[in-house]
Amino acid sequence: MRTTRLIAIAMTIFFAGAAVADTGALQGSWKGPWYIGMSSGMVVMDIAGDGSGQIALTNLDEFGAAPVPLAKQSFDGKLLTFSATGANGAVLSMNLQLGEGGKQLRGNGKHAGFGARMELQRAE
Repeated sequence: MRTTRLIAIAMTIFFAGAAVADTGALQGSWKGPWYIGMSSGMVVMDIAGDGSGQIALTNLDEFGAAPVPLAKQSFDGKLLTFSATGANGAVLSMNLQLGEGGKQLRGNGKHAGFGARMELQRAE
């Protein structure tokens, strides 16, 4: 019984540490182009150390000019998945792959029924 409890505590500490390390890999500001349907512009995404974040897209009036919070974020060490609801109420859902070296996030998703793509670089 005591061994089982110690193993459970060790596993909890291990997985809690892994989650913090994963969030740290993304912490900071990311910038680059976005493409939705036939439109394009620039995206700025900021991710805090606690995993919270916000995203802003230029040249997409219906999304809004102000940054909006990220929602439903998950990161498994390689793939960042999130959604964000723009000013018009349409949801942007993305799946971005972290590149080798941790300096690129690239991937696809959807916004208002259209295919979306982002190619972000770590802004330093």
